[in-house]
Amino acid sequence: MKLHKGYATILLLNAAAFAFFGVKWLLTPVRMAGGLGIHLTNADAITDAQAVYGGLELGVGIFLAICALRRALQWAGLLAATLTLAGLGTCRGLGILLTPEHVTGATTQLLATDLGGAVLNGVALAFASRKPR
Repeated sequence: MKLHKGYATILLLNAAAFAFFGVKWLLTPVRMAGGLGIHLTNADAITDAQAVYGGLELGVGIFLAICALRRALQWAGLLAATLTLAGLGTCRGLGILLTPEHVTGATTQLLATDLGGAVLNGVALAFASRKPR
């Protein structure tokens, strides 16, 4: 079955971003957390950051790469990417609103990336939903 190159490209970009940050969190969790002002105080905290931020992002990245390479899964991949990024962006945005302290530019940049990615994937998903799969 022939791949839809546009959807595959979007999914591969998503996969690369998730995998990149997954590897960064797996290999350098203290540094990644420190950039956000998070202090990983013991081995349990470090391991949990590696699992949640490293492992979960790597898993999502691999899933999206598989979806990119199989046309029958492209729609599911776009849906997963849209919902994942929308969930991250929504909760990050709510966190900003609920936190009385001023957040740094790093958090607002992550918010913009989350929501921008959700919109990009959502638009692709809307187009993919209109065409036969």
